[in-house]
Amino acid sequence: MKKAPLRLRRRESLKTGIRRIARAQIDAACRILQADGEPHKAVHEARKALKKLRAILRLVAREFGRKAVRLEKNDFRAAARLLAPLRDADVRVQTLDTLVQNGGLEPRDFAAVRAGLQSEADRLAREAGAPKRRAAGILRKVRNRVQGWPLGDLELKHLTKQILRTYRQGTKALAAYQIENTPETFHAWRKRVKELWYHLRILEDLLPESAAERIALCDEIGELSGKAHDLFMLRETLLGLKAGAETALLIGEVEVRMEELQRAALQRGIRLHAEKPGVFAQRLAPS
Repeated sequence: MKKAPLRLRRRESLKTGIRRIARAQIDAACRILQADGEPHKAVHEARKALKKLRAILRLVAREFGRKAVRLEKNDFRAAARLLAPLRDADVRVQTLDTLVQNGGLEPRDFAAVRAGLQSEADRLAREAGAPKRRAAGILRKVRNRVQGWPLGDLELKHLTKQILRTYRQGTKALAAYQIENTPETFHAWRKRVKELWYHLRILEDLLPESAAERIALCDEIGELSGKAHDLFMLRETLLGLKAGAETALLIGEVEVRMEELQRAALQRGIRLHAEKPGVFAQRLAPS
C-alpha cells in the first residue's frame, strides 16, 4: 500500500494541511479495507492509519472543542475496535514465531500452542469481511466531516504548544512507570511517546533540524516498546491456556525478553525526557 503523507507542507495553510493529511489517512485506510487482499495486512495498515488520525485530532483538539472532539474520537475508537481482534490474533502468532526463533527454541516443541493461535487468527481472517466494511463505513463518515472541522485561526504556535504538552505528559508518565513498574504504567508512557512521535513527524518540515534527533529517539522507543507490548499480549494469552511444561517455558522466555525490551526502551526514554520542557520547547521554535 502506498503510504499516505503525514507531514505539513511549508507552502500551505495549517488548516489546509491538517485536513489534507486526515483525508489522506482515511482514504488509504478505506482503500486497503475495501480491497481483495490479505486481511491481516489490511487490518494492520488500517489500524496504523487510525492511530495517526487520533494523533492528528489530539494535535488540534484545543481548536475543536469537547463536543466535536468527542464525536471524532468515538468514531475512530469504534473503527479500531472492529479491527482489533484480527490484528491482535495475528500479532500473537508473529510474536511467538519471533520468540522461538530468536530464543533458539525448538519449534516442534511448541507446535500445538502455535496451531491453536494460528487457528484463531485464521478464523478471524475468514470472518473479517463484515468488520472491515463497517470500519470503512465509519471512516467515510468521518471524511465527510473533515472539511468542516472547526480549526479556527490555527497557527504554528498552537501546534507546538500541544506538542510541548504531550512531551510533559510523557515525562510524567515515564516518572510514574519508574515508580510503579507495571504493564499499565509502561503502556501509558508508550502511548505518550508514540503520540509525540506522530506530532513531531507531522510538523517535521516546519521545525528546526534539532527536532530530528528527538524524532529518531521516539521512533526507537516506539519499536522497542511496541515489541514489549506484543509480548505482553502473548503472555496474557499463554496464561489462559492449559498449564504444561511447554507453556511454562514459553511464558518464562516471554518475560525475559519483555524485560530486556522494556529496559532498552527505558534507557532511551530517560534520554528523551532528560530535557526540561523549556529546553525542549526551543527545539520546536522556528529558526
